[in-house]
Amino acid sequence: TNPWRNHTSAQLSQPMYPMMFVDPDGRVVDVGPGTTTRSLDTSGSGRWTFVANRNHRFRDYGTAAMYEPGKILVVGGGDPPQASAEVIDLNASNPSWRTVQSMSVARRHHTGTLLPDGTVLVTGGTSGPGHNNASTPVLVAELWNPQTEAWTRLASGSVPRLYHSAALLLPDGRVAVMGGEENADDVVPDVEIFSPPYLFKGPRPALGGVPARITYGQRFTVESGQAPLIAKVTLIRLSSVTHAFNMDQRLNVLPFAPGAGTLEITAPANANLAPPGFYMLFLVDANGVPSVGSVVQLGAAAG
Repeated sequence: TNPWRNHTSAQLSQPMYPMMFVDPDGRVVDVGPGTTTRSLDTSGSGRWTFVANRNHRFRDYGTAAMYEPGKILVVGGGDPPQASAEVIDLNASNPSWRTVQSMSVARRHHTGTLLPDGTVLVTGGTSGPGHNNASTPVLVAELWNPQTEAWTRLASGSVPRLYHSAALLLPDGRVAVMGGEENADDVVPDVEIFSPPYLFKGPRPALGGVPARITYGQRFTVESGQAPLIAKVTLIRLSSVTHAFNMDQRLNVLPFAPGAGTLEITAPANANLAPPGFYMLFLVDANGVPSVGSVVQLGAAAG
């Protein structure tokens, strides 16, 4: 019906660029940059509820990603920048933050990007104190594996990516890294493209016949000559990136059944798991190599 509703019972002052995600239970959770995690019930006049305190200090210009439904990684940020990382599982009966392995170097103004295989790539940032220390750029990329909860150092970029930089996943599985500035009059105009390690592990599975629109809980069929080799089907929300954070960045692993040159895939069950909008669908083989992604619109059935 398109009206606005004032949450008069949920007034809260928040830091700039809060790291907000839709929780699988339908609430909206705020995981940073502040140290107190709260969830917002948007029904009626609204209500904030305490969830947990984070283990590490204030993370302004840090980054975060929901790498599985309800499971969130936050990493870096603060002044001086920190390398620490921590995770929370909102599906637990009593969610709490747990410290995992730190990055190899502290960062601020970096960006975390979910990849089709479920890993999280971190690029850019500065390791020195101050709002935007141009003398200490971090060029090396790092990759977080949610299975091992460990970081791996990867290739280095050639351009410092500091304040106002961004990174986003492309449909071909590469990551575009762009922008940044050393001062307000010195904006970096060029773009670098990062190729993750999975692109060097063998041929890519084919993906075709993807419907333009899918609905919650729908079973739909796609085409792939490598159907028997597919190990995972993932759905990643399209990027909306600013100030080190990709808004509501999330990944869903979808149930599927392989057939003769086809896969039958089941869409997420509801909007709490995957809010309405546009996503990229990927097939990932047993070697971790993704197909080229196909953009699909996810939403409720018409009617």
